Amino acid sequence: MDEAENDLRLIAVMRRYFAVRDELAGLKSALEDKRKAAGIAVGEFYHVRADNQHAKDVSRTVALRRELEFLMSLAEGWSRGDIIHLAPSAE
Repeated sequence: MDEAENDLRLIAVMRRYFAVRDELAGLKSALEDKRKAAGIAVGEFYHVRADNQHAKDVSRTVALRRELEFLMSLAEGWSRGDIIHLAPSAE
């Protein structure tokens, strides 16, 4: 793979990173607004194992954070000269 192709992959990674970051920010803001409106304590509201109508959204924030970490690790690898692999290897 040439450098230009790897650079294009970095651009794709960073576009996804910023899209996920924006989604996460919106979701966190919406959740916090709902929590405040309901007058529920932070620990109770964000406890996903409790009978919580927002558990799916709370779990989604965790998944988005993990994706951000993964995408940033790809970008950091690129800065060290690593090849970015966007799809699972066929090997």
